[in-house]
Amino acid sequence: MKRAALYIRVSTDQQKLGDSLREQAETLHEFVKYQKDMIVYSEYIDDGISGQKLQRDEFTRLISDVKSGKIDIILFTKLDRWFRNLRHYLNTQETLEKYNVSWNAVSQQYYDTSTAYGRTFIAQVMSFAELEAQIDSERIKAVMDNKIKNGEVVSGKVPFGYSIENKKLVINEKAPLIVDIFNYYNDSGSLRKTVHYMENELNLSRDYQSVKNMLTNKKYMGVHRGNENFCPPIIDKELFNSVQLKLSKNIKNNSKHTYIFTGLIRCGECSRAFSGQVLRTNYIKKDGNKSVYTRKCYRCPKHRNSSKACSNKRVVYEHTTENYLLENIQNEVERYLVDYSKTEKKINKTVDIEKKINQKLERLKKAYLNEIIELDEYKIDREKLMAELKEATKEPTPSPKDNVIMLKKIMSDNFSNIYSNMNEEDRRAIWRSFIKDILVFPDGKIEIKFL
Repeated sequence: MKRAALYIRVSTDQQKLGDSLREQAETLHEFVKYQKDMIVYSEYIDDGISGQKLQRDEFTRLISDVKSGKIDIILFTKLDRWFRNLRHYLNTQETLEKYNVSWNAVSQQYYDTSTAYGRTFIAQVMSFAELEAQIDSERIKAVMDNKIKNGEVVSGKVPFGYSIENKKLVINEKAPLIVDIFNYYNDSGSLRKTVHYMENELNLSRDYQSVKNMLTNKKYMGVHRGNENFCPPIIDKELFNSVQLKLSKNIKNNSKHTYIFTGLIRCGECSRAFSGQVLRTNYIKKDGNKSVYTRKCYRCPKHRNSSKACSNKRVVYEHTTENYLLENIQNEVERYLVDYSKTEKKINKTVDIEKKINQKLERLKKAYLNEIIELDEYKIDREKLMAELKEATKEPTPSPKDNVIMLKKIMSDNFSNIYSNMNEEDRRAIWRSFIKDILVFPDGKIEIKFL
């Protein structure tokens, strides 16, 4: 008796068009029923998976059973249920022939793999099936792109704070909670605190990953897949970008220790983030009892590994770093604010220059269109103006105003006294609120970069 594997597959659209799982199963069992030399070994059902994909759970199990010698023949209703990709089909056919396993498309009995003509015919049919699938995919993608371009929702999954009206996202009454969540995370810099805050204060139960997904969802800025005006924004871009920067530095704390500067202290030579560790020193007290002295420190991971890929062997102690920052932060901030003021003036000057150059370009264009100047003259003058524009826009962009306000507040408040009353989590959050990097160089020099 031949052991038959019944392979059944649908994609979402085919379920709607009538080629359902149930109908395929009934057709295959009915076929086996009238075969005197055949029994069903097992059913293999891939639900909602494209025939262009080779990685299908049940298909993988089927091939495994083929290689184990458990199957003699594979049955499916139509060839496109088996594959819609010629390369995958040919590679799989080679495996089937190796293990002497045949197949039958029971609703398409005219296929015959025993002759060269039949195999060539099937290859041609598979080519057209693959082409059809690719055309369908391109058509669907074009439809989806058009919907997104016009601000229409293409899935039923709606971000918290939005509702769907007339196929578009609109802000609902829960939107203020999203603003609250973004602001809380931006202030605390801690996912753990944000999750607890949402649960205890906002009565919203979410896990860490879903909160992170929420905080990185560009739809809250009104942006989706290239459309800058996909939906009404709930969060302004400045706040959203600030949150993304802090998320990139949000490293999960060790279960036993909180490293205040994890992700902030970086190697001035190789730019890698220093890794934190606890150093333990055993010593004997005067009374003879043994004790352990612990200190948290940071080192360059590239120097610590066996290859010594970085020459920076500096060990930065957490307590020493805190003291250095508390002693020097106001001077560093004052120097930064002076540079910021100069940069802001340059930016304003650059904007004026850019505006004037664009006006000249517009006048030049009108002169050419009105046949006042020739094409060659237009090209030469335009090239010069574009070069001037490129040179003018090389000026640096100043920091967001919120960060500057925070830095000015540090200058005016008694920061050291406030800091001394904070716990480790709050200290970790406060440094992240305005510092981008603390660069440590091999010679011991420290450079602070602000957000």
